[in-house]
Amino acid sequence: MAVACKGECYHAEEMVPCSSAMAEETPTQAPKKEKPPAIEDKPFAEFINEAFLPALQNALSAKVGDVSLRLEENTVMGEWGKGMYQFRLYFLEGDIQGPKAFVCSSGGITPSTIEPFLGDERKVTLDLLVFGVMQRLNGQKWLGGN
Repeated sequence: MAVACKGECYHAEEMVPCSSAMAEETPTQAPKKEKPPAIEDKPFAEFINEAFLPALQNALSAKVGDVSLRLEENTVMGEWGKGMYQFRLYFLEGDIQGPKAFVCSSGGITPSTIEPFLGDERKVTLDLLVFGVMQRLNGQKWLGGN
């Protein structure tokens, strides 16, 4: 004999909860999608060459024409105006989260002041690095009229 219930009972013969209740209580869940690793988690040289340099090139090209960027060891070097304007961004530990320093010069003069770069930031991202370089160069009045 079939027993009609709402899943709140135990069937005497089986002593298990009604199967209709079990079906209602266990909804099917879609498997959780794993997030791809953040671009900043790539190895240092790979991150710089594949993400940072192209992003910085795009940002600088919008302001100045003949930008040349390259990575040498743990240093990003940039110049334009036939070498008239130069900057270097040092990653002292070869890690974007580690200490960084910045130097710049114009007129072919050797840089004389090394400045800390983004030293107060807890988590450095691609966008923050590009923004920091652009802000620093703009502070020199190298990127157009301010």
